[in-house]
Amino acid sequence: MLAAERLAHPGIADVYDHGEDENVAYLAMEYLAGRGLRDFLTLRLRLGLNDTISIMSQLLAALDFAHANGVVHRDVRPANIFMLLSGRLKLADFGIALIDTFDLAQAGATAGSPAYMSPEQHSGLEADRRSDIFSCGVVLYELLTGSRPFEGPLEMIGEKICRDPFRPASELNPKGSSVALDAVIAQALAKNPEERFPTARDFAGALDSAFRDTSGAQGQAEADQPASRTVRNDATTRLSSSLRLRNEDLRALETLLTFHVGPVAKPLLKQSALTAANGPALVSTLAKYIPTEANRAAFLAAAMEKMSAAVPPEAADESGPVRFSRNLVDAPQVEIAAKRLARYLGPIAKVIAKKTPGRPSDLRAYYRQLAENILDETDRARFLKDAGYGK
Repeated sequence: MLAAERLAHPGIADVYDHGEDENVAYLAMEYLAGRGLRDFLTLRLRLGLNDTISIMSQLLAALDFAHANGVVHRDVRPANIFMLLSGRLKLADFGIALIDTFDLAQAGATAGSPAYMSPEQHSGLEADRRSDIFSCGVVLYELLTGSRPFEGPLEMIGEKICRDPFRPASELNPKGSSVALDAVIAQALAKNPEERFPTARDFAGALDSAFRDTSGAQGQAEADQPASRTVRNDATTRLSSSLRLRNEDLRALETLLTFHVGPVAKPLLKQSALTAANGPALVSTLAKYIPTEANRAAFLAAAMEKMSAAVPPEAADESGPVRFSRNLVDAPQVEIAAKRLARYLGPIAKVIAKKTPGRPSDLRAYYRQLAENILDETDRARFLKDAGYGK
């Protein structure tokens, strides 16, 4: 019997069937509407501490259930951790998981992903629940710092994991981690399995305590700061001001994006807003994070409609909504641009062409802004070439 078929838990992806077809093994599992955690780490998103603790708590709860039922995952890594749109987490891919009584030789001692494997896995020894604890420690470190504790060429990873120390997370991210969290990570990543947390539940308990200590220390530090030196650090206000958007406009965009990508919408919005020149550019950037074309089109249509009524902060008390930027391109040129763009985006192209700001004296810049909505690089180049603005 497949190990995963023994598990029924809200944090573990259901497995419906497994077998072999023409010497190819397969797993049939539930469809997960969301994105793998690896997708967001690849985008260099730095999640907040609350989100990180939430992810780790759900992951450790799922593993604690698996371990209690005699199942060791053996391949815990971001690519196997799915973030659902609801904010819930699902641990998937128990394809190399082992039941406690399973003969290790049948699966191969080194199955797994090298950067997340424990020292005993790299040494060809038996993997038990404490190997999963080690892998979770690597995931926690990566969530806090954006990098793994042991990096290097594939052939060197195993030796580093078995022998080398790693830099404390608080050194790489002093604002987002703490010495208390360093101690938790150090125990999870102990070279000797006997020195790690004995269970996922123990790991989760230590992590919760460290988080409370960290939050309490940060709160006390802010309280002890002299009032005369206290500076309000409101990132949302700064971003809305630089983009000439109201805070409620940014919150509306976040709500629309959350429907398609889940709770990572907020960090995606903050990161994208740092480089976006204006509202339409921000919308175009956010759309790239939505996986399907139909959902991208729906987001673009709704978001552009929101942007068309956006009000600059300084004009918020004046009569009526004011567009934050004007499209000065002549209507016939907009129509031509929309038809060209529709070959790649469909009907939503008309809305994008109308809402994207541009000037008749610089159509090249206007078309380059439109091209940013085309995800495929080849199609983007073809669009610009057909418009006469290719390289």
